[in-house]
Amino acid sequence: MFLRLTDDQATWDEFILANGGGFLQSWGWTEFQRACGRQVLRCRLEEGASPGGGETAAQFALSLIDLGFGFRYAAVPRGPIVAPGVAGARDRVDAAVAAIRSTSVREGAVFARLEPPFELEGDLIRPQDMERWGFSGASPNQPAATSLVDLGRGEDKLLAAMHHKTRYNLRLAERRGVTARRAGVGSPHFHKHDKDVFWKLLSHTAERDKFHTHPRRYYETMLDVPMAPKMKGSFELALWFAEVGGQPAAAAIVAYYGGTATYLHGASMAELRQHMAPYLLHWEIMRDAKARGFCTYDFWGVAPTDDPGHPWAGITRFKTGFGGWRVNYLGAWELPLRPVWYSLYRTARGILHP
Repeated sequence: MFLRLTDDQATWDEFILANGGGFLQSWGWTEFQRACGRQVLRCRLEEGASPGGGETAAQFALSLIDLGFGFRYAAVPRGPIVAPGVAGARDRVDAAVAAIRSTSVREGAVFARLEPPFELEGDLIRPQDMERWGFSGASPNQPAATSLVDLGRGEDKLLAAMHHKTRYNLRLAERRGVTARRAGVGSPHFHKHDKDVFWKLLSHTAERDKFHTHPRRYYETMLDVPMAPKMKGSFELALWFAEVGGQPAAAAIVAYYGGTATYLHGASMAELRQHMAPYLLHWEIMRDAKARGFCTYDFWGVAPTDDPGHPWAGITRFKTGFGGWRVNYLGAWELPLRPVWYSLYRTARGILHP
């Protein structure tokens, strides 16, 4: 097989979409990563007698992420994406993992981090395969479990599949006058006001619920990165608000790619909690996505089980209340490439994030 870098958006996204890949491996997301200052390599693994002349076996976008002091690591989120192949996809996964390793070594990475697109049980690759390749389990950066809602059903069936309390809160939000809107991307109003409102809501939510956010510039870059030229199924982002009498009550950033709309970031105002704005917000996002031809709504991060003691138990009840099904992924895995420095990194990470 031959490994080469590619700069062809159309063929890149065509392969990712044809083989079930998600937005984290899309061309548009790699553009966002580059806008954040990261080096991103778009790698294509080809079968054939010569480079450029064979069938694409796999693709992966590899980001090089700064660790400080001149060190960095290689990350492949929800990748590699592999075509089925005549000889079987497992051989192609083997080759893709080997290519990720060699590319990471060539770029001087301390370690390679994979969060594969495969499910935890019954999928192409198992945890034993990751261990066989030299990887060990790590804390995930991307959700290790999520809840997916099938938008292919009629609205009546979508509502019927919800938990009765979710339906009640949705109707309560409607009665209390909550409305939802998609922010106008590219308009002066969007740039001068809506992003400020989102950051205010997010900061409020993070302080209330005791979680860390990315820097403000991260979200601004995410919403500013141009996604043109557009093609069917290509990556896009949208900012949504739920409002009560014109006052922002909840917000969400949603990613669209292929047939899936994904809820990435959200925030809400505690003072307006009684209006149940997040319920109506997600319902309207789902209705809009369905009307635009999207097949799935991905709530992007739930607890792996219904354990009431899990730190995400509350948000999991909210998300699963919309009637989706839970998917548990293979999780995050790290491959040491410079063992001494990797050991020091793990020690430092354990001290800073016990």
